[in-house]
Amino acid sequence: MGGRKNQYGYREYRGRGGGRARMVLLFIIALLAVLLVAGVAFMTFMGQYLEYTPTGVKINWPWIDEESVGPPPIASDPLVVVSDPPELIVESTQPTSEPTPSPSPTPTPEPQYDAIGAVTVSVAQLRGGSAAQTVADAGGTAMVVEMKDINGKLAWQSKAPLAATLGTNAADDVAAQAVRDLAQSGELYLVARVQCFRDPILARKWVGSLMTRGGNLWHDTQGLGWTSPASQQAVDYLSALCLELADMGFDEIVLDSAAYPETGEVKVLAVSENRPEDRTVPVAAFWQRLSEELEEKGVALSIQVSEDALRGDDGLSGATADSLAQYAARVWLPAPVKGTDYAALLTAAGMEDTTARVVVRNAFTSAGSWYK
Repeated sequence: MGGRKNQYGYREYRGRGGGRARMVLLFIIALLAVLLVAGVAFMTFMGQYLEYTPTGVKINWPWIDEESVGPPPIASDPLVVVSDPPELIVESTQPTSEPTPSPSPTPTPEPQYDAIGAVTVSVAQLRGGSAAQTVADAGGTAMVVEMKDINGKLAWQSKAPLAATLGTNAADDVAAQAVRDLAQSGELYLVARVQCFRDPILARKWVGSLMTRGGNLWHDTQGLGWTSPASQQAVDYLSALCLELADMGFDEIVLDSAAYPETGEVKVLAVSENRPEDRTVPVAAFWQRLSEELEEKGVALSIQVSEDALRGDDGLSGATADSLAQYAARVWLPAPVKGTDYAALLTAAGMEDTTARVVVRNAFTSAGSWYK
């Protein structure tokens, strides 16, 4: 065997493959050197594009637009899209036309009134069954009967609670039944007369009582006390009575003493809540209320006033021609004292068809309305 001896006198063995192994080792060393150099160069060049984050190293490649890439999607609940179903639009092949304009509402026409010839009958005649014949014998077409008199008494049994409290009800309902029978026959135009604020019973019970300046109950020339159009309790009571008469079958209700007193010792009346300085306001409010309530039942509201009240000479009652023209279906008047042309006054206030709507006492005529 050949070989070089070492310091101990032995020769080193060199196998036949020793040269090849050295070449492989040198190649590996060279390759590692190249990779090391390349790694250093890469780190030097790419250092500006590396970003160290808590989740690792992030490379920001210069040729990728970060705005277009955006952040990775975040896991969430599935997106539910709710929308209305698609609307199917079918285009018509017919030529379009201009829309038809809506017609303007037609104003409600004023009610037409027929002239009446009214004959007054008593409650006794009504109860006894002779009322219709009495009207026919007098040549009338309408019957008038006083269902609430100047003493505050009623000709029927009212369901209004205050009527029972005051004791104003009739002993029975015979008169009311007679009215229902006449209304059912339809032969006569039926008118109920109601005394409103001339009511001594209400006055004595302190329901809107009119007082003197000395603090006493006031009485008119007949010795009767009055209540007030400004009293809510009195107005409610009268409203309830009139609505019952409408349901009973009357075609028209004429209000008497439907304002403040204007005759007698009115100069001693006190100005108060029940009798304010401007008395036209509570009077007009009362008329308006009853007019609207009765209109809903198809019943006419009429009002009787004096000549002075109609002309507006005294201002004591609170009644005016303007309010009459606005709220009264008819105006019932006493016999003229000064020859005033009632129709002209009401026409000037705005009332139409005064021939049929002005009812004059004891003026029998075929042209207009009258009563007796």
